[in-house]
Amino acid sequence: MRRYSFGIRQRVLIITLLPLTMITLLLGGYFINTRLDDAQSALIEKGQTMAQMMATSAEFGLLVGNTEILQGLIRSSTKTNEVDDIVFLTPTFETLVRGNTEGEPLNKNAGYPLRKNNQVYFLHPVVATGVDITDTPDFLIEEQEPEFIGWVVIVLSEKPTQARQFEILIKGIILAFIGLLVTVFIASRFGQRITNPILGLTHVIEMLQHGHLETRASLSSTGELRSLAQGINRLAQRVQESNQTLESRVDKATKRLRSTLVHLEKQNQALDKARKRADSANLAKDEFLARMSHELRTPLTSVSGFARLLDQTELKLEQKEYTRIINLTSGLLLSIIDDILDYSKLESNAVILEEIPFDFEACILDVLEMQTAVAHEKGLELITNLASNTPQYVIGDPVRLKQIISNLVSNAVKFTNTGYVCIHVEVKSHKAIKTELEITVEDTGEGIPKESINGLFQAFSQADTSITRRFGGSGLGLVIAKRLTELMAGKITLTSQEGQGTRVRLNIPFTVSPRQKYTSSQQMDNVVLFDQNPLVRAGLKQQLKQFNAQVTEVTSEEELLKRQDLKESHSIIWGLNTKEVSINSLNNIQTLLTTFNGTLILLSGHPLPLSVGDNVIQLRKPARTQLLLNALSPASYKLPQQDKGQCLSVKKKSTILVAEDNDFNRLLVRKILEQADVNVIEAVTGEAALQQTLLHHPDLILMDVHMPIMDGIEATRQIRLLDRKIPIIALTANVITSEHQKLINVGVNHVLLKPINDHELCHTIERFLSDHAVPALPASQQAPIELEKYALQHDDLTDELAKQLSGLMSGFINTDSKLMRHHCHQLLGLSGLYQMPELEAASHNLHGSLLEENYRNIWKALWQIKRIIGQDPCDLSEEP
Repeated sequence: MRRYSFGIRQRVLIITLLPLTMITLLLGGYFINTRLDDAQSALIEKGQTMAQMMATSAEFGLLVGNTEILQGLIRSSTKTNEVDDIVFLTPTFETLVRGNTEGEPLNKNAGYPLRKNNQVYFLHPVVATGVDITDTPDFLIEEQEPEFIGWVVIVLSEKPTQARQFEILIKGIILAFIGLLVTVFIASRFGQRITNPILGLTHVIEMLQHGHLETRASLSSTGELRSLAQGINRLAQRVQESNQTLESRVDKATKRLRSTLVHLEKQNQALDKARKRADSANLAKDEFLARMSHELRTPLTSVSGFARLLDQTELKLEQKEYTRIINLTSGLLLSIIDDILDYSKLESNAVILEEIPFDFEACILDVLEMQTAVAHEKGLELITNLASNTPQYVIGDPVRLKQIISNLVSNAVKFTNTGYVCIHVEVKSHKAIKTELEITVEDTGEGIPKESINGLFQAFSQADTSITRRFGGSGLGLVIAKRLTELMAGKITLTSQEGQGTRVRLNIPFTVSPRQKYTSSQQMDNVVLFDQNPLVRAGLKQQLKQFNAQVTEVTSEEELLKRQDLKESHSIIWGLNTKEVSINSLNNIQTLLTTFNGTLILLSGHPLPLSVGDNVIQLRKPARTQLLLNALSPASYKLPQQDKGQCLSVKKKSTILVAEDNDFNRLLVRKILEQADVNVIEAVTGEAALQQTLLHHPDLILMDVHMPIMDGIEATRQIRLLDRKIPIIALTANVITSEHQKLINVGVNHVLLKPINDHELCHTIERFLSDHAVPALPASQQAPIELEKYALQHDDLTDELAKQLSGLMSGFINTDSKLMRHHCHQLLGLSGLYQMPELEAASHNLHGSLLEENYRNIWKALWQIKRIIGQDPCDLSEEP
């Protein structure tokens, strides 16, 4: 709020004028109001008097019914301006004589005196008083009440009274205004005698503040103001003397300061050296993180690659499910490793969340499936219980959400020996397209002591120091989960009691995807549901509820076997123990199959040793909704077709520029893109990429970062000076986020990490060239490139590797480090693209040795590369 500052002159005037003004206004208002009330009272009194006198005058006329007398009374009375009308009425209030025949009708019960239309109506009864004979003794009779013979109404105009009131008001305001003027004049005259000396002193103070220490106050005032002026003059004199003393001291201090600045300059130089060492240490840290990321990603890439190759062989449905889970788990584990290795990025809030639509229920089930092996080995039940109003498709970061829930579920499974681990999902609030989901991970484990709960969300902290020896782990799981939850604008809370389990609750807001939840109006056959765990039954029932299934719960195997109403149209879902299935349960299943011809779905943790027919389907706990519905009604709910690895279609006749210095990589990318019916232009240097862009104006550019003559960064910068709209996708093996940011800063639209697979490449290109948005391909669906699919043979790759090795040998023999670095870069690109982890690691070693110019290590790395590729290492058997 703005505050107004008043000077002393204004304050004196206010103090003087305010009480006088208030008194003047109060007195003037009081007298004006009194005069106005008197005028109004005079009008009322006059009307009542006239009505009474007129009633007396009209007594004879009303008594004998002589209207001429009454008319005469009206004429004589209405000559004045105030009387607008006179009305004589009969005792029944009927008009007998009226002066103004066009006047408004009268109402006896209106309440008189009555104000209406600037007129005041006065009503008075007329009575016959007769002749007073009470003084004559001969006529002694009893006293009687006067005879009521009629009414008289006097109508007076308020306009004369209002005119008098207006005149009173104007005169009162004029008198009050004159009084205010006199008050202002007197206050200003006397106020100046006080304020002028004070303002003079204020001016002196301001001059002293601006450094004019020779200024002095006038001593013309008297009393306290004169004493104040003398005090100010003495103070100014002392300040002037002190200032002169201070200036001499400042000169001395300046000399000392100069010597101090020289010392500080030396310290700054030392600090600059320390900063450079810190920058060097940060660079070494980034290189270490990149190397560790490579060392950890390499075996995981092999796991994922061989699982994918296994998936392409002839496998049973159950085996394909295992390979799918392996791929899913390795993909998520890869992202978790990246986060743990880049923990400093998480500390500095440098993690960027994705905003893509994903299937929320599938995300939860993906996490549980990763834990099934460990959980079922312990005999634990993994349960999902999603509220019916939970949106199926939401917009957010599915990888980060899986990472959070995976940490919580793995902890729950780790510290739970018997019972279950359940994920409850509820909708806490829903507004338009925004919703807040409460995700609770509940277990029946050993619990956490109350005094240890607060330390769980601290880095490298665990509830018990013995836990590390019993279960392993770094103590980062809950810390990462907490940080990621907060990045999602959510919150995480943990409650636990020893011996009663733990509950971790996540409250995270999401945007609901416009993609609608799939429902069916088809009525599913009656389903009989059995599982010993009531939470499992509740979760399965919730899964089937949205599909109009009529579900009947059974609480024991005996009750299920005794049911007589089971028909072929019925379906039975039989939940079994996740660790070991008893012989009694197996016998009961065989007994049921002898009389039941409908669909029997067995949910277990491991395959059952049963010889069953086509009507028996075995599913792994926890069952996915799609698999469960397909088993119940194959005709109505078909499983989605697996992606065959075809490159998705883009706009026809699109032109894509491939800037890649490695011939084999460039050939493979061309083969992949030609399947999408696009026109491919090639460039082997950044300079050539710039020329091809000017010549052909491509729709999209695939830009390798490291190229001869002009690298991809400089080429992108030059292209952006000419065209700021063309999409540019960078190809790099560098996982450091800061390096990616450099690419983004020069104008790259998207960064693809090597090893690049054909699925991810095509999906990324389609996102920029298609007319509709395409979601990013999940990491679990990424796989090594199949050369045969693009009419390339492994012999071609072998020849290309031999060509690069030959260049390395030539450079080593001729001590040409530049030539060796070129071919080493080519090997790095090939090994990363085609997922050859051993060759990629050896190439990294060679690259580092070349940078250090350590020829002993160069010889060792080159010998290792020759051994991997399959060449004879005898040519390099002697050390230099």
